Amino acid sequence: MRRSCIRALAVVAFAGLLASPAAAEQKYRGLTAGQWSAIWWQEIFAVPVEGGIHHPLFDGGAFGGNNRTVFAGGPVMPAGSPKTTLHFTVAAGTHLLLPIITVECSVAEGPPFHGENEAELRACANGLLDGVSDPYAAIDGRPVDDPASTRVESPLFRYGPLPAANALGLAPGTQSDAVSAGFFLLVPPLSVGEHRIIIRADVLEPGFAVDAEFVITVVPPRGK
Repeated sequence: MRRSCIRALAVVAFAGLLASPAAAEQKYRGLTAGQWSAIWWQEIFAVPVEGGIHHPLFDGGAFGGNNRTVFAGGPVMPAGSPKTTLHFTVAAGTHLLLPIITVECSVAEGPPFHGENEAELRACANGLLDGVSDPYAAIDGRPVDDPASTRVESPLFRYGPLPAANALGLAPGTQSDAVSAGFFLLVPPLSVGEHRIIIRADVLEPGFAVDAEFVITVVPPRGK
């Protein structure tokens, strides 16, 4: 199965803000969760593949972000694979944006991630996400209430120009309209020290799953 299937579904947590369907309409820095999900995909597609094999969509981990916001994601693996443990460090005061699982469809990609217009892209992304069951997230041992209620979809957005070595395997410089859908969590700033976030979800077809633990070290800001 091509890498785009493995990258199709990844991870984000608006934990304190997205605990109910109504909360999904709340805003962080003026943007809704759906708008942030679009930025998550734009940021991850801007990351070049290293050594032909390493990329946040394939390996998981933290990437991108700025102004005290860091993005992260966990890999989608064949069902039954061992849990993935990912370590990274952030400064105190940093918000984390990490999906439990997310998918996008675009004009530039082939099936099953292809659509010709916004309506087709929206149906494509939501149709793929409908195959996900039992989303789960816990922060420092405390389960996120009703994680299924964190489901959001993005507005129509545009990614690219893609780097030369990109995760989609498309021509360098490619740009495309896209729509994403996913279960997204925004984690408010954590206290200084070590924290653990667990995410899980099953992908009924074609037999993949997310099972990842983030070990996050929060350090004081420089000069503190």
